[in-house]
Amino acid sequence: MLPKNKRVNKELFRLIIKQGKTIPSSIFLFRYIPQNKPQYAFVAPKSIAKKAVDRNYLRRQGYNALYLYPLKLYAGIFFYKKKVKEASFKEIKNEIKSILEKLR
Repeated sequence: MLPKNKRVNKELFRLIIKQGKTIPSSIFLFRYIPQNKPQYAFVAPKSIAKKAVDRNYLRRQGYNALYLYPLKLYAGIFFYKKKVKEASFKEIKNEIKSILEKLR
């Protein structure tokens, strides 16, 4: 899990939704804006997993995978897509890594 100061807060979340650029992948839709410190969030909508337990599990997997890579100076939100149901943790890690590499 990322420390609280490296997670996106409500105001920043709204700003990213309004003004952010998008990078699509097979498991995620990543929206981001450049800023002077790294902040990230994961969103698992109810359309993906009905139970809160399952949505929390997906978010924890995302944070744990993100923790393995150096964070870039962006504020971003990873939105899960329906294909995540078939994805393993290794695939989630690889998708996050490829998205972070595209942020140059």
